[in-house]
Amino acid sequence: MEIRRYFELVRQRRALVVVALIVGMVVGYFTTSRTVVYTATAQIYVGSLNINANQAQLQLQAGLNEVVATFAQMIPSSVIAQKAISKTHTNRYAGEVAASTSTFVIPGTNLIDVSVSDPNERVAVRLANGVSNAFVSQIANYQGTGTAAGTGSQGLVPNEPAYVFQDATSAARNSTGVAKKVELGGLFGLVIAVLLVLALDYLDITIKSPEELENRVGLVVLGIVPRFDTLQLDTRRIGSVARSQTVDD
Repeated sequence: MEIRRYFELVRQRRALVVVALIVGMVVGYFTTSRTVVYTATAQIYVGSLNINANQAQLQLQAGLNEVVATFAQMIPSSVIAQKAISKTHTNRYAGEVAASTSTFVIPGTNLIDVSVSDPNERVAVRLANGVSNAFVSQIANYQGTGTAAGTGSQGLVPNEPAYVFQDATSAARNSTGVAKKVELGGLFGLVIAVLLVLALDYLDITIKSPEELENRVGLVVLGIVPRFDTLQLDTRRIGSVARSQTVDD
């Protein structure tokens, strides 16, 4: 019964609901950036080039997974971005390149996808390759000055290099997300409109039904006299009756 009443309240204020829905969709449309962005992806392999399934390599696997995860966190940094900009001679800032760089470790492998987004398709490809090569060079410098890890009670942590396994050759165009933002804006406007309708009904202290009157005063309602302005009268019939009375007179 309550649900039916709520639907009736929304129906009575449907103009408010429609306006809120339209406003939400318009706001969602105009607040969404319609700048086209391209994303290029290169791939880095972490580990020895001599892949042998020996016992020592199996023991190093847990530590190697930690190294791969660490490398994935190191790649989107301003240091690597600045080196990539220098290598590719791209007119970009290190901060924005680092912010537009993302990494993904392919499950069950030592491969890291390095993705860079940019409004320019060719720049996105150059930066994806530049970031990958810059990181590989940086790790090679670290490995050259470090020492290999040994056996201990905590296990083995491998000192493995990184290589560019696959260069980025093209960039994919990303969706601007306008349609999704418009849908979310419309949904948000609809929710706000419904809440506003319920709030207005809650603040309205007028008696809306015989049941509500009985609950308030504790008396039984014997009859209802409708408002005259709410009655739907057939004015044509009233006019014909009046004319017939005039003729009879």
